[in-house]
Amino acid sequence: MIILDRTNIAAEDQSGDMSRPDNAPESDKPQAHNEETRKAIFRDTLTATVTFDFAMRLQQGIFNNFAVEVLRIQPAQLGFVRGINEIPGLLTAPLAVLAGYFRENIWAGICILMGALGLVFYASTTTFPMLILATITFSIGFHLFYPVQSSIIMKSQLPEERATKLGQLHSGSAAASLVSYFIVIVITRYVSKVNYSLLHGGAAAIAAVGGLMVMMRKGTSTTVAKRKMEFNKKYMSYYTLTMLSGARRHITMTFAGFLLVQTYKTPVSTMVLLAAISSLIAIFTRPAIGRLIDRWGEQRSLMVNYLIVIPIFLCYAFVKWPLFLFLAHIVDNATNGFDVAIQTHMGKIAPPDALANAYAMGSTMTHITGVSVPMLGGFLWDVAGAPTVFLMGTCFAGLSLWYSQQLDRVEKTIKTTAAAS
Repeated sequence: MIILDRTNIAAEDQSGDMSRPDNAPESDKPQAHNEETRKAIFRDTLTATVTFDFAMRLQQGIFNNFAVEVLRIQPAQLGFVRGINEIPGLLTAPLAVLAGYFRENIWAGICILMGALGLVFYASTTTFPMLILATITFSIGFHLFYPVQSSIIMKSQLPEERATKLGQLHSGSAAASLVSYFIVIVITRYVSKVNYSLLHGGAAAIAAVGGLMVMMRKGTSTTVAKRKMEFNKKYMSYYTLTMLSGARRHITMTFAGFLLVQTYKTPVSTMVLLAAISSLIAIFTRPAIGRLIDRWGEQRSLMVNYLIVIPIFLCYAFVKWPLFLFLAHIVDNATNGFDVAIQTHMGKIAPPDALANAYAMGSTMTHITGVSVPMLGGFLWDVAGAPTVFLMGTCFAGLSLWYSQQLDRVEKTIKTTAAAS
């Protein structure tokens, strides 16, 4: 239903492995953090991610009931709120320029606290304008947090363990989602009068704890990111794969569940169960996928991923057996863990001080597809039927498979250019 710092790191402890050559790209050089510091940075980042993801999933789980039962909003108003929620995502790259004025752990904490403030606004919301204010505030917080989350991990962890660490972060997120699903199910089934203000306030407090922990982390010695928005042609492989992955993911998010509900009349209890199973599986598969990426490399891992995704989309398009589609839906969600390889690929081709802005630019591109692809898919569904939508997803996965075959060459070219200069 849902990434933190790394720039030029001052010499905090010179005991790290310095075996890489001096002409290695900056993003591939080991950091000066010792093992204890790396573990502390990861622990605080994980805590911030888990607490914020829990708060976000809880808010998402109760939002529809809150909007209807408390605010009595109409469908047109709901659609407007959903659209407003995506605007900060489109503006992630320009807004991320502000990160250049802060150390990244400080910026990550500010973003989470911004999200917590949005939850406080939700807790006191009684009118539609107040709902808009709460939505925009919360959306700015979580859209700006995840790019800097990836950056922190890429900068603080050793190159050979970055994907594993990102996978562990995603595993923690999945566990937080699972707990929030359980809470929502219990509340909706067994509580006759839900106190939405208390739930939003509790979620805000939990998120704030994680934000303060990552903000107060001492001794990271990381520099600030670049203070400008930048579209760099050298990173075109990252941009392209991010857009293609976003397009494929938005088809799944928008239309896979809709297919199960509209065409096969899947009840809400089954849909919640599928989401819970997907989160439970992700807890164990995301770290394993991360280790696989560290072992295989980005090109091979992504090719395997898309070779799995293509038949899944063909199943959505042509298979008529609901139980088989349930399985396809679960496997489809599990393959999202391979998107870590796109992030670690960026870590190999960009210098540390460019990572946060590059990840923010990638987030903006993902939201461009998030707006355009569902609209195009909805049009195709109405005009030509559901199979055409998933055939479009098959095409996106096929293009991703073709494009990912050149990642090793891209990385080698950039390293050679860096060595020559």
